[in-house]
Amino acid sequence: MTYGRGVQLLSEQIGVEPDHVARALRIATRTHAAIQATRYGQLTAEQFRRLIDNDHYTVAIVSNLAMRLAGRIEDAHLLMDIYKASVGATVHRPVIREGVGTLPQFHNHPRVQQAIRILQAADLPPIHTDGTRELAPGFQVDPGCQDEMPGWVFIQPDPDAEHRTGFAGGRLGYLAVMRWAGWGIVTEPLPGGLWAACHPDYRDNPFPS
Repeated sequence: MTYGRGVQLLSEQIGVEPDHVARALRIATRTHAAIQATRYGQLTAEQFRRLIDNDHYTVAIVSNLAMRLAGRIEDAHLLMDIYKASVGATVHRPVIREGVGTLPQFHNHPRVQQAIRILQAADLPPIHTDGTRELAPGFQVDPGCQDEMPGWVFIQPDPDAEHRTGFAGGRLGYLAVMRWAGWGIVTEPLPGGLWAACHPDYRDNPFPS
């Protein structure tokens, strides 16, 4: 069966078969007036990105349904948790202690804090460090250069990433999570195995200097 480009793009992004996405669209269209299945028909990749930017809530609803139809209940919950963390819609804003998810000197960096919240919403374990030694292993987020790369963060995956499965599983799971949260990503790892992600506010102008 042939599916519209929007269905195919969403299928690729969340990792389920297109028929689950198409069925989720049909269900959601009947129950959510803001969703129009025809909008997903002939979208270009750029139009799809803008749709997520402008109407991420309805895309999250469709994706949640598609995951459920695929029998991936945990990943369905995960998508909504990541979405809520990305827009600050969590009921209780988690407090990130100093030295959790990043080095102590970067604790108050706003984009580092947001990235840590998103990754923790995906149930990924953060590093615990006092700045000189590792107290517990996990992912580490560092900010980009404030002058040249103010919107960027760099993510070192946790050591056990390859052993996990599901939407956030494997080292590539970090990219999937940040992309789903609306951040721009570099699809190839940087030296040292780091992933680079650009905050949505800077994605259209990632190198402002």
